[in-house]
Amino acid sequence: MRYALIIPACNEEACLPLVLEELRAVLPGGCYEIFVGVNGSSDGTARVAEQHGARAREIPERGYGFGCLAALALAEESGSLFDGYIFLAADGANDPRDIAALVAEHQAGAGLVLGSRTLDRSNHRFLPFHYRWANRFFGFFCGLLTGRFFSDLGPLRLIDRKVLLALGLQEGTFGWTIEAQVRAARFGVKIVEVSVSERGRVAGEQKISHVSWKRTVSVGMKILAAGAQARFRS
Repeated sequence: MRYALIIPACNEEACLPLVLEELRAVLPGGCYEIFVGVNGSSDGTARVAEQHGARAREIPERGYGFGCLAALALAEESGSLFDGYIFLAADGANDPRDIAALVAEHQAGAGLVLGSRTLDRSNHRFLPFHYRWANRFFGFFCGLLTGRFFSDLGPLRLIDRKVLLALGLQEGTFGWTIEAQVRAARFGVKIVEVSVSERGRVAGEQKISHVSWKRTVSVGMKILAAGAQARFRS
């Protein structure tokens, strides 16, 4: 089976070369292609992505979901036929060795495989309390909307290609992850959570975690709104 690695990236020029080198060192050759969606960057993220063997598409819109959508469009236009899409962060916080567990669950029949960071207490040193609490709350909110509860809304995930096309994801900013989980639950997709590692970013500044309570609340409100919209759009 073949997979496309989808990496949304905004101003990650310093991180991305290290992330791409580690991915290539860990993943078997011939089974994966890497696509980077560069959303609203002001540095050379797109350039360094291509210099390190990835395909990149740069768009002016800033937002995590916009980066995912840009990379997905590029993958679909590439002419390659993929069995699934694997999403991961561009800052090095995700351990590429965890991808094997996601792939195993997909090949066993799961349509959506979610990497949960909150299940492993050793990750807590990289996830502030308010960030862990917020992600647990969003998982509970998904349950209120759909009856399917989650432990995290983490970036590392695998979505079967046919499932992804059916979900019709649209959210361009912080609600990308919750939209996928809510709609997949509403559509009756087989969803599996697996415990994954969390690491510190390799360079630069955090955009979501390790920020203030005020920032967390602002982002959280947008996530809640995206979840509700996904529920009623279903």
